[in-house]
Amino acid sequence: MTDSGANPDGLIDRMTGAGGLILGVSDNRSWIELFYEGDLMHTKKIDLPEDTLFDILVEEITHKATLFQYPHTLVYFEGPCDVEIWREGNKIVVRGCREPEKG
Repeated sequence: MTDSGANPDGLIDRMTGAGGLILGVSDNRSWIELFYEGDLMHTKKIDLPEDTLFDILVEEITHKATLFQYPHTLVYFEGPCDVEIWREGNKIVVRGCREPEKG
């Protein structure tokens, strides 16, 4: 688990081979959970600072499905992605690119 409170702006975290993400809110804290392609059991959770309202943007990642069920949003990527999560003021930006095809 990562707490981004110590990093006001800039890179929060990164992950290789992500298959999707879950955006959620519990209590008074927003969080992002990344999961691996084909493996929903092993995830990486990033807790965002408490008592702060963020605009969360997902950019440059092609996805095949977005499911919304309050208070969570689930985004399935089109394939494994290398993902970086950045804080830019009151915005959290999730950027990624597809992993190169093997073979």
